[in-house]
Amino acid sequence: MRVMKKILLLTSTLSFAVQANSEALDLQKLDWQVLAPSINEQEVSLPNVTEAQKRLLASVIQYQNSPDSAASAKVKAARESLTQQGIDVDAALDARARYMSLAQRKAESLNTEVNGKQVSMSGFVVPTKFNGVKATEFLFLPYAGACIHMPPPAANQIIKLRYPSGFEVENVQFPVTVSGTINADKQTELVQLVDGKMNVTMGYAMEALTIDKYYGDAISNPVTGLELQDSLDHKGHAH
Repeated sequence: MRVMKKILLLTSTLSFAVQANSEALDLQKLDWQVLAPSINEQEVSLPNVTEAQKRLLASVIQYQNSPDSAASAKVKAARESLTQQGIDVDAALDARARYMSLAQRKAESLNTEVNGKQVSMSGFVVPTKFNGVKATEFLFLPYAGACIHMPPPAANQIIKLRYPSGFEVENVQFPVTVSGTINADKQTELVQLVDGKMNVTMGYAMEALTIDKYYGDAISNPVTGLELQDSLDHKGHAH
């Protein structure tokens, strides 16, 4: 009887501890789209040009600041050709500059309302720092393929993930569910990836409490529109 009482007491204590821990975490499931707030600015329209005209404009951009006489001749020839085709070169270049500036502001628009929240998110981790066989720092990304043989996503779709306990990934990009504390914290770092070093701007930072292999509900890839499981089924594995 005394042993049974001890067992019941231990079971009750453990149950209370698990419940208290779950309540203390109070994890909020967070979608990647929440990290990319819209900005209230008018869209910039680019001029309607052909591929050949794009190449001529690219030539102007490439050589316009060069002191070399041959480069100046190329710029002059490209400008004359575009003008003859009815393209206002200066207006086109101005529209391009404003378009790229707006795109950067969109990419770096951060949602500070998530600051300090304990959240749960699913996505892919790319290891950037190791302690033995386990990775302790990662790029946390919404879809497979990002940053590996591809340009990185927008800064507000990259989380710098720290997990001092370490997590052993099974391939270069591995699907996981992460819980932890997130903060808007834009920073650019030179990170070592499998195909070389790359400057990556990360919009958020997260201190992970747990990292688990992905087995949950499907999450949407904001680029392809596919769900995570569809992406995995199509590729066979995460790259």
